Amino acid sequence: MKRHFNFRRLALATALLGAAGSAMADPQFQVQRVGPLCAVAQDPAQYNTKYLSFFTALVQGKGDWLFRSRYDLRTDFGTTPEGYQEFKRLRDALKAKGIELMIVYQPTRGLVNREQLTAEEKASFNYELAKNNYLAAVEKFRKAGIWVTDLSPLFDERDKDIDYYFKADHHWTPAGADRTAALVAETLKQVPGFNDIPKKQFESKVVGLLPKAGTLHKTAANFCGTTYATQYVPRYETEPVGEASGDSLFGDETDPQIALVGTSNSGPAYNFSGFLEQHTGADVLNLAVSGGGFDSALLQYMSGKEFHEKPPKILIWEFATHYDLAQKSFYRQALPLVDNGCEGHPVAMKNTVKLKPGANEILVNGQDKLRHLRGGDYQLDLTFSDPGVHRAEATIWYLNGRRENFKIEQSDRVDTGGRYAFELRDDEDWPDLNVLAVEIHSPEQMPDNLSVQATLCKRPDAGGKPLTAQAQ
Repeated sequence: MKRHFNFRRLALATALLGAAGSAMADPQFQVQRVGPLCAVAQDPAQYNTKYLSFFTALVQGKGDWLFRSRYDLRTDFGTTPEGYQEFKRLRDALKAKGIELMIVYQPTRGLVNREQLTAEEKASFNYELAKNNYLAAVEKFRKAGIWVTDLSPLFDERDKDIDYYFKADHHWTPAGADRTAALVAETLKQVPGFNDIPKKQFESKVVGLLPKAGTLHKTAANFCGTTYATQYVPRYETEPVGEASGDSLFGDETDPQIALVGTSNSGPAYNFSGFLEQHTGADVLNLAVSGGGFDSALLQYMSGKEFHEKPPKILIWEFATHYDLAQKSFYRQALPLVDNGCEGHPVAMKNTVKLKPGANEILVNGQDKLRHLRGGDYQLDLTFSDPGVHRAEATIWYLNGRRENFKIEQSDRVDTGGRYAFELRDDEDWPDLNVLAVEIHSPEQMPDNLSVQATLCKRPDAGGKPLTAQAQ
């Protein structure tokens, strides 16, 4: 293995430390040993856990750059025709509520940092196919009425002082977040209602260094025992300028009318929301969730009071390209939350039950008289008494004996308030089935005295003819 020491990085770090003030402690820079990936790390069969599958399979780049073959060097983008259709359904529901949906569709590390691949890997990566498929996906989102920025000006980045992505981590650097925000801001300024949003001046400043021991480096170390140097980049914070800053201290600022939901890339470390404020002059309410996948932040936001009492004019949703946007279960949960679940909708059944271990019968059609509850017209709204419940299961029984199990699950990193909602199944031959009963299966680690309030109500888009009592 060769010894590797980046004097340019050390010079940058030293200069930044001086600018940040003498109160900051000097970071310790050490010479680290690095080298090519071992054979085990290049074997896709070794990525055999849920966590490791995210890194399938590591590819050696130039120097200590690493890539993932599945995610960083992918050439397919977008979703299925059904996925675009469901995405449009979500967009239309938000639009009806007066909210414009905009997505930030992150480019891959392969598209942006292709020059950091070795000559062999660069030759095997079909950059033109990946670029064309990314642009095609952007166009399809636009045809569905979704605002999305074409981020292809960031592709094939060369001769930049600070990298767009970290050398061996799936996150963008603050500089990458800044370059993305500048492009996104140009699209944002075209969105209806943006000009009516109050504006002020923002400024982003370097406040120190952001160290990154990359997730890809850590994975390589686990497989190969190799050690890598921590990468340091400037860290930024954004604040209002002048009078705007003073006003905010006294609480005179208005509620942000732009909300940002997304992944850890929108977290405070990378200052993406701050750069958006700087490039647009508008306040941004940052509701991103680190480690929650592409959907957790959005579902958490829409399940709370703030979204419904003070809805944003523009909702920005940031996520990476590798997420499956055709997940029907996601849209079945998201659509009811746009309209606040069963609040204000005709209720067919409602009940509160203290749960016992195992299956719990919550709602029953026909306790007094059998009603005509066409499944495709209804949605279920659940609130657990303990907001710490993140996993449970519901079973919907139909009059003809069929049943569906629906898994209720959210990241432990989000606060759902214990609330979950989902549409009853409406694909294939399910919509016309008559709902008979709803069961809730207790969580594996059930809190003491856990209860659940369950409401079955009409969907806002309910249609279809009522069933007769005998129909099944």
